[in-house]
Amino acid sequence: MKNIISYFIKFPLAVNIVMVMVALFGIIGLSRVQRNFFPSVPTRNVYVDILYPGASPEEVEEGAILKIEEEVKGISNMDRITSVSMENSGTVTIEMLKGADMDEALDDVKNAVDRIASFPIDVESVVTYKHDDINFAINFAITAREGKPVDLKVLKETAQQVERDILKMDGISKVELNGYPEEEIAVLLNEDALEAFDLTFSEVAKAVSSTNLVMTGGSIKDGEEEFFIRVRNKNYQGSGLENIVIRNTDNGGVIRLKDVAEIKDQWEDSPSKVLFNGSQAVIVNINTTFDEDIVNASDQIKAYLEKFNSNQPLLYAEVNRDTSVTLNQRIDLLSDNGLMGMVLVMIFLSLFLNPRVAFWVAIGVPFSMLGMLVVLPMTTVTINMMSLFGLILVLGILVDDAIVVAENIYRHFKMGKTPVKSAVDGTMEVLPAVISGVLTTMLAFSAFYFLDGKMGDMFAEISVIVIIILLVSLIEGLIILPSHLAHSKALKDRNEQSKWKKYMSWAEDSLLWTRDNIYVPLFKKAIEFKTVTISVFISLMILAFGFVSSRMVESTFFPSVDGDNFTVTLTMPSGTEEQVTQQALDIIHEAIWEVNEEMKPMQPENKNIISQSFQRFMNSGNKAMIEVTLLDAEVRNGGTEETISRIRKKVGDIAGAETLTYEGFNPFGKSLIISLLGDDNDVLQNAKEDLKKGMRNMPELTDISDNTPVGNREIEIELKEKTHHLGVTIQDVISQVREAFFGNEAQRLQRGKDEVKVWVKYNDDNRKSIGDLEDMKIRLSDGSAYPLSELAYLRMVDGVSSIQHLDFEKEVQLEANQTDPNSSLPFILGKLEKEVLEPLYEKYPGVRASYDGQKREQEKVAKSAKVVIPVVLLLMFTIVVFTLRSVSQAILVYAMIPFSFIGIVFGHWFHGMSMSLMSFMGMIALVGVMINDGLVLINALNINLKSGKNYYDALVEAATSRYRPIILTTLTTVVGMAPMVLETSLQAQFLIPVALSLAYGMVIATLCTLFLLPVMLMIVNRMKVIWKSFKEGRQASAEEVESAIKEMEYEYEEM
Repeated sequence: MKNIISYFIKFPLAVNIVMVMVALFGIIGLSRVQRNFFPSVPTRNVYVDILYPGASPEEVEEGAILKIEEEVKGISNMDRITSVSMENSGTVTIEMLKGADMDEALDDVKNAVDRIASFPIDVESVVTYKHDDINFAINFAITAREGKPVDLKVLKETAQQVERDILKMDGISKVELNGYPEEEIAVLLNEDALEAFDLTFSEVAKAVSSTNLVMTGGSIKDGEEEFFIRVRNKNYQGSGLENIVIRNTDNGGVIRLKDVAEIKDQWEDSPSKVLFNGSQAVIVNINTTFDEDIVNASDQIKAYLEKFNSNQPLLYAEVNRDTSVTLNQRIDLLSDNGLMGMVLVMIFLSLFLNPRVAFWVAIGVPFSMLGMLVVLPMTTVTINMMSLFGLILVLGILVDDAIVVAENIYRHFKMGKTPVKSAVDGTMEVLPAVISGVLTTMLAFSAFYFLDGKMGDMFAEISVIVIIILLVSLIEGLIILPSHLAHSKALKDRNEQSKWKKYMSWAEDSLLWTRDNIYVPLFKKAIEFKTVTISVFISLMILAFGFVSSRMVESTFFPSVDGDNFTVTLTMPSGTEEQVTQQALDIIHEAIWEVNEEMKPMQPENKNIISQSFQRFMNSGNKAMIEVTLLDAEVRNGGTEETISRIRKKVGDIAGAETLTYEGFNPFGKSLIISLLGDDNDVLQNAKEDLKKGMRNMPELTDISDNTPVGNREIEIELKEKTHHLGVTIQDVISQVREAFFGNEAQRLQRGKDEVKVWVKYNDDNRKSIGDLEDMKIRLSDGSAYPLSELAYLRMVDGVSSIQHLDFEKEVQLEANQTDPNSSLPFILGKLEKEVLEPLYEKYPGVRASYDGQKREQEKVAKSAKVVIPVVLLLMFTIVVFTLRSVSQAILVYAMIPFSFIGIVFGHWFHGMSMSLMSFMGMIALVGVMINDGLVLINALNINLKSGKNYYDALVEAATSRYRPIILTTLTTVVGMAPMVLETSLQAQFLIPVALSLAYGMVIATLCTLFLLPVMLMIVNRMKVIWKSFKEGRQASAEEVESAIKEMEYEYEEM
């Protein structure tokens, strides 16, 4: 290594060429790296969708779900299996373990489904698939201009044309349209017509399908030409079906479809309406693959919309969500904080070292960034929210190794050595400690790559970014930096006396004065009163734990961050019609805009705090959501929680509503999602009601919602005894009822990109009441007909909206949010377990609970961490042992790590923030810095021992000589993080806990390195002396028991 360093010092041109090449290829690499909102997280789920029109949840479960679940049992690498059976459809979700081959998993599930002998005859499709890896980029609404009502058909056709235009753009391959139901043709019959002409639904449907067609009848070859024989009698509009002949009459006439039915082109009867700022709209969602750039995609869309709005007299399009805005804000945040951090680092280093030394140290930051960009295109990492977070995180520790090297070179120069010798000797002296410090930091961050759950997926790119950039930084600090300093004017003229030199001399003298007059005396007192020193740090540790246990510092999984969006979700009782739900939604809409008027005077330039709202129904008429977009948090006055609180208070309770929830975005799910599992659905429903009541009695929880509510009321048909004597079966009855009320699908027509179904069924007047069902005529095989009420009993019963399974057990599920987002989630869960769940288990012995959402993510992380963290710590410890060549010294370096918790807790307490996963990220970064400082100190101690100093003098000299680099790494880390700690922008809020952990933890870590570590070294050395003296029966010296001295003995023996 010495030869490599010497080579680059002797040939500075090689260093300059390397720097130019890295800069050039880094810029090229930047143009090749895609920008996405979130990292490229591979899907871990395989889905099986069942379409079973007209089936109840029980039919879907029995006919399809249970069969699929049974067949997929035993698939390798399966984490868990969930399913939901609903009206008309069902879904089985197979979640795979991290690292599973998803293509192989997809094939395994497909093969399992194919092994199923049969599904019920009415099952339309069973589709097995996995989602593409995509990122949401931007969406916008197309709606009518004010005062210009537009038909939904026009909105749909315009949106489809927009979709075609967008798909022609470069870098956009995924477009979704929402806001309109499927189109259909309805052939609507009434009972009077059926009775008058003695028709059945099946007969009418058969006439449509057998007449409305295009068919080839072969060909004729006459020796000269071939003629194809075809019928073209297919109409694609309802009006074209009117003249279809159903039957001949006895008098020679015909019965046409128009004689017995009303034929309509209409929308399917399913709630899919979207309202944007109160007007009906179509929402266009743009997704990008991870090979596509969301910023480019968003820019193209916004340019297109500008042109669209200028050319549309009736319609206009408005962006609803644009992730590129947030991503660009994060990039700006990185640039601003990185630049400010670099300036502050240069100022402090210039004061305490030399302006030119400071410059070359600081130049390592952009060099390392560019070096990272050279490597990044070779990986799957993109520029996204998490990778940028990794860059921000590493900024605080990026120059630490360079500071240690530069300070030591400068110290050797001050000792009278030539610049070249100072560069070589200064670098080689700290080489082992610097390499070890960087490698241990890289190992610490590598842990995130192997963690399970969404956190592991999301944070894996942070590991890659940090490892690459630290590796480049290490190379720069050991090879590029010494060469620059050796040829810098900083090591040329010892007598240079500039104005800045005088300021620098004053700052350097002040630092040395604090060392000699404050630190060294305190250091000697600390060594003299070892018990007091240790007691102080242990007391602070106990106090820190007390702050957490007493909840003076709260803890949660993920910090609450004020956002620009929140959703209001309304659930009415099952069976509630769409118009009734809409009336309740109108009350919420009115409250939202009233709150906007109340908060408007508080906003800059009297702007609306509510910028947009859009509403959509969620698969059924009884459940809908409103997504509210606020004025940008960077300019508005008033947070999301305050706005929600005002709206919640103004809305109050919605009459008849089952649940009404308000929530912002959290990448790890709701605070609390709890499932009850068992075999008996009735028992589970009763247990769920008790759990719901208990949760509502907990003031810490709010927005409690039921994911498995009671279903629609059902009319159950049971045949009367006399009906059996007529030769009628329940199949005969329910088939005719199904045709009349659900419909008989006569055929499907392809209209453009839409598949249009043709349904034959009763008209609206014949299926709007229970009386219509009772009066419906059931036609028997002999041609007679009876009202249904004469053939069957009709009973009203409670139905089931859905049936959920979790790992083959029946499941009911509740969700809730924390009343205070910053409160301690572990405390809330503990209280729930003790006060609600334990009595529940006693009352319902066969029921057990399972957590999802944040709790499950936390458990998955904890489970994988139990394996990953010990392995990483062992590898880090091995590196430290190899560096120091002493197990006892390595243990002492590690023993300092827990004490950094003191600074982390006090930092969060001082700023009034909860500790979270982000705080832990800062602690990981801190571990590397702390080990680095410990290695620098002990490495100096070992060098001093080898030079012949006694142990006490060697320790004092090591602490004194290493005081400046340790203080400088602390100062640069703290000032580098200061802009982030003091940042008020929305984009910085969830990063602040990281900066707090690193900045405040670094202060305590420095005190530990400068005071506690030397004390522990003295104590351990004394213990070694006592043991060796006892073992050998003589008084051993403090020096001979140290590994550094033993090494010298081995070296002499070899000589």
